[in-house]
Amino acid sequence: MKYKYSYVLDSGVPLGGIGTGSMEIRADGRLYSWTIFNNGGIAERNEDRYRYFLTEFDSFFAYEEQKTVRILQAYDYYFGANPYTRPWIRPIREIEFIGEPPMAYLNYDNKVKLKAFSPLIPLDVRNSSLPVAIFKFNSEKNTRFFFGVNNPFEKGQIEIKEDMVIFKGETTSDDPRYQGNLCIKVIGEDVSAIAYNQIFDFWDDYRSNSLVKKKGDNLGIVSGKGNDLTFIITWFFPNFVLKDGRKVGHYYENFFNSCEEVMDYVVNNLNYLEEKTTQFHDLFYNAEGIESWIVDLIGAQIATLVKSTWLTKDGFFGIWEGYFDTSDYRKVGKYPYTGGPENTALNTIDVLLYALPGVMLLFPELAKNIVRDLSNRALKEDTPEYVLFSLAFPENLMKYKEEVKKDPTISTDLKKLYDTIKKIIKETGKDPKGRMPHYIRHSLTVDTYERVDINPEFVLLYYLIAKYTGDREFLTSVYEVARNAIESIMRTQTLDGLPYLTLPSGIEWMRHVNNMLKVSDAHKILGYHTLALSMQTLDDWSWLGFSPYVSFLWIAALEALNEASKLLNNLHNYEVKELTEKVNKYLWNGEYYINWYDPISNLRDDSLNASQMTGDWYVQLLGLPEFLDHEKRKSIFSSIIKYNYTEEEGVKNGSSNKEITPLGVKLSVQSKTPWSGIEYYLASHMFYNGFDEYAKKILRNVYERYELAGNFWNHLKWGARYMRPLVAINIVHAIEGIRVNLLNNDVNIDKRKNLKWILLLPTAWGLLTINNGKIRMRIYHGKFKGKINGIDVALRENEEIEF
Repeated sequence: MKYKYSYVLDSGVPLGGIGTGSMEIRADGRLYSWTIFNNGGIAERNEDRYRYFLTEFDSFFAYEEQKTVRILQAYDYYFGANPYTRPWIRPIREIEFIGEPPMAYLNYDNKVKLKAFSPLIPLDVRNSSLPVAIFKFNSEKNTRFFFGVNNPFEKGQIEIKEDMVIFKGETTSDDPRYQGNLCIKVIGEDVSAIAYNQIFDFWDDYRSNSLVKKKGDNLGIVSGKGNDLTFIITWFFPNFVLKDGRKVGHYYENFFNSCEEVMDYVVNNLNYLEEKTTQFHDLFYNAEGIESWIVDLIGAQIATLVKSTWLTKDGFFGIWEGYFDTSDYRKVGKYPYTGGPENTALNTIDVLLYALPGVMLLFPELAKNIVRDLSNRALKEDTPEYVLFSLAFPENLMKYKEEVKKDPTISTDLKKLYDTIKKIIKETGKDPKGRMPHYIRHSLTVDTYERVDINPEFVLLYYLIAKYTGDREFLTSVYEVARNAIESIMRTQTLDGLPYLTLPSGIEWMRHVNNMLKVSDAHKILGYHTLALSMQTLDDWSWLGFSPYVSFLWIAALEALNEASKLLNNLHNYEVKELTEKVNKYLWNGEYYINWYDPISNLRDDSLNASQMTGDWYVQLLGLPEFLDHEKRKSIFSSIIKYNYTEEEGVKNGSSNKEITPLGVKLSVQSKTPWSGIEYYLASHMFYNGFDEYAKKILRNVYERYELAGNFWNHLKWGARYMRPLVAINIVHAIEGIRVNLLNNDVNIDKRKNLKWILLLPTAWGLLTINNGKIRMRIYHGKFKGKINGIDVALRENEEIEF
């Protein structure tokens, strides 16, 4: 006997809506990682993160074939199948699985086919956040299909309707399932719904034609006949609770009160939901002029929008930086931990810098929601955080110590403390007000305001979304927050006009000095600042002085604010030409910009940081005045391939092979590893600039690394389903050469390539065809009015134009 086996079950295609929780259908045909109950990786309370009320062993699809039954999974004799007592029930021998989020296609032994999906319709948030999964089966023969699910409630009841099973149960108010229910329904001929306690009894009664409508409350089964048959799961679990006990719920609660209401809506609108989701899928994956593997690689990241998001009842939209994956039995331990945030980490700004341009192409309103929320979280006066970050600066700390000597009660009287801090800041000018948060932690609070790159990154995100959507109200309302974000760094952390990085600036340095002195907080004493004010997105990697990564983000943000100010008739204007010349003077080595240089200590890191030109990428996305020319970009891209890229490892963040850094500490693993999110960003940047072969080389390496073991939909960094790789979706625009400025109602498309692919615009999506310098656009959803390459265009759904 010879078997071939390939392990491809690390991930699958998540089914569910944005922010609803999900389950994954994987290559063996089973449903994994059920988080629809406010549990698992999307939960905030630790006690809920390890709770799984349904697993891959708790549901099945099956069909009848000439008095025999086949369980539609390539796993084992299970769900009542047994080669001894019930040899007429068997698993499938082979499944062909095609995962193309939001769709999954399964072919079982070339006899039965399945199309599994949840509605995902760009620009349509309501219908893309439905708590539903849809399974459409097709077979050549008119046969009976079954869908069975174990009751997710320990003290559960099953309500039976003609074609539907409703699971309910008794729980306490602190249970994530509280006041929730789950529905499964069948659409077909000769339909039935049944409740049993044991799967074995069900099969025995089925074979003997003695089925009972209700024979327990442990297992619900719906079935029907036909060549084409549809099963639908809907759910309603409103008890989504934060760590502090506040109930935030789900967006779907604004429209529904039970899984039955969701089911009615889905059934009544099934044609629309399937048609639009299928249109989006087909336009995305049936590309011409782009290699199919590239399309597949980009599309895989759409899964993260379902798997790793919150969308609360009041509209707060959050994306986990990394997903807390505790669900997979096949890994080590019953509930393994794959690394990542043990506590909440949503909407991390330095990661959103890459992810949000991708999200924005599909759901610009959700991207705006994120930035609006973050704009309300800037560091404010008369807060405890303001005190701490003010005293992080040695100039302020020295004066505070003088003041507290004179009046020790300052330290114990909150009003006196706030007044003293403001008085000191007025003297020193070192005012941290306006610093932006790193990420949203438990109970929707802020973790820290430490990082120096966050403020210019926020400005770039703000202006990109304003320019892309053309939302003048958004441009106006967030402007002062963005300007204050720049002024805050300018007041406190610049030297010669550029952001100046001081110790502590990275975890590797902090780890070293803490271990050296065997004191956990030694870094707060030995650094120049008492807090790590110079951290950046590569936070385990310590930099000093000037860096091209931070400097180019800074210059790009200044240019963005200059343009926003002009649009708003504001007189603020920042000089950037001299800043670019200084970066060249301090950091350019003839091939690339070195990682960092400190003009005070004269220490330098000559290695190459692969993400150093992110600010330049934003300049190009935004159509701002460019500070790097084509030859410099070419040299840097070539150097990245030469120094950072290897066939086995992809693009490593840093090029150094030294074990000890110029700061005398062990080199961080972050600098030695590839982050697929950075690799995707590089590919986008390269496609925009015509370096297609470099981009494809990098993407092919990512493809081959992540296709193994079924990791294709599960990219790792600080946790699973990491957020940064969502930047992959931006590659669509990069390949098509699209730049959007709806503040001027203007879109530009590069006509030099021949291709046919999806068109993603802020108000519409459809099909873009470029052929020998001619452009054809057809709208499938929404409408567009503006200029395309200077030509006035007004298109509604199902209309097209060629020019």
